Amino acid sequence: MRFDEDLKYYYFSENSRTDDEERSIIYEHSKNIIRGYIKRTFGPEKSLGANIKKFAPVVIFFVVVILLIIFSLNKMVGPILYTFGGIFVVAGILLALPGNQIDDEKPSTSKIPRGLGSAMAILVGLAVIIPTILAPKYGYAKCMVAGGASCFAAAGLFFIIYTIIGMARFSRAQSNPVQGRCIGYIKMLEGSENDAGPGRLFVVGTPVFEYTKNGTTYRAFQENNMRTGRLTPEVGETVILGTLPEDPYAVFYHKNTKAKIFAFVMSAIAIAVGIFLFIMIPKVTDSNGFRVNTMGGDVQIAKAQFNDKDIEKKIGTSDYTIEYLTVKSVYEEDGTWYVEFTNGRKSKLGAGVEKEYSDGMSVYMIIPDDRTKGIITFLAEDYEYAGSKPVEGLPE
Repeated sequence: MRFDEDLKYYYFSENSRTDDEERSIIYEHSKNIIRGYIKRTFGPEKSLGANIKKFAPVVIFFVVVILLIIFSLNKMVGPILYTFGGIFVVAGILLALPGNQIDDEKPSTSKIPRGLGSAMAILVGLAVIIPTILAPKYGYAKCMVAGGASCFAAAGLFFIIYTIIGMARFSRAQSNPVQGRCIGYIKMLEGSENDAGPGRLFVVGTPVFEYTKNGTTYRAFQENNMRTGRLTPEVGETVILGTLPEDPYAVFYHKNTKAKIFAFVMSAIAIAVGIFLFIMIPKVTDSNGFRVNTMGGDVQIAKAQFNDKDIEKKIGTSDYTIEYLTVKSVYEEDGTWYVEFTNGRKSKLGAGVEKEYSDGMSVYMIIPDDRTKGIITFLAEDYEYAGSKPVEGLPE
């Protein structure tokens, strides 16, 4: 990366260590950077077109947040998922446009290739949208697992590809070596934040090298190489650098082997989780129901299912009929609760069960041919029959 003494993100030093005075200077420098960033971000531009381009993403963001809140309050699960997935798709498209790479000049920011970052965002968005479209046909639980599997697999593949690209660039650079002299270091202030406010501040930096290539002298540093502690090599020391033939400012000094191994391991774990979820897809069903928690409360988007095996397990026989009935009334008589259905049938309820029934609700009633067996019911509000027997009174 080209060394620019006037670049706002960092400052130049010939001291490989950080002292208190330097830390104070860097802290003031960082505050000026923040002030400048706020001014550039929220300050008006000179033309209407520039203002639209600048503030449109902010407006879109707030509109999306408002829509998500409205959809969530109204228990609109589909629009929530479509909006959430759409954010990633739009972000991926915008990221692919020229001039939208964030902080191109900031040395500590990963220079993820525009195409990879854009593709990753779009894939995540589609992994949310497509399962939402297919869920009513193939099952909500199955499609959600497929969406999660796609996200994990895509993320793992993305970072493996990104790491391989970085290793390939380093390998190519090593085949095009030059002698570079360390002339100093660029340094920046980094830190962390938590609920209590700003966390510990620390200094990161990387060496700046001066070298001659094809008769031209360059000054550059290795991007994505900012680190803490004492910086090496020492000022004035000459080392062998790798450079890219097509970009004389792309220099490589540290191999960053540990970071690459970590990226491979995490990517492999993500892919393994994705593969595991893909394997589990055929085994996942909506038989236990599928509920989503929204700001407006729980939403049941798939009823639990019961079949012939479930019924036989409960009543101990395969000889029975199924009726679909509507509750006419729930009443108490001599300390015992009863439910009466619109077809005139009455059933005695166990202690506390009366709270599950209300006028107008529908149930599946399982009536064994053997009258010594007990009658059981499934609330149609929560269950649907997935067996092979006919259901009497079932609405078309």
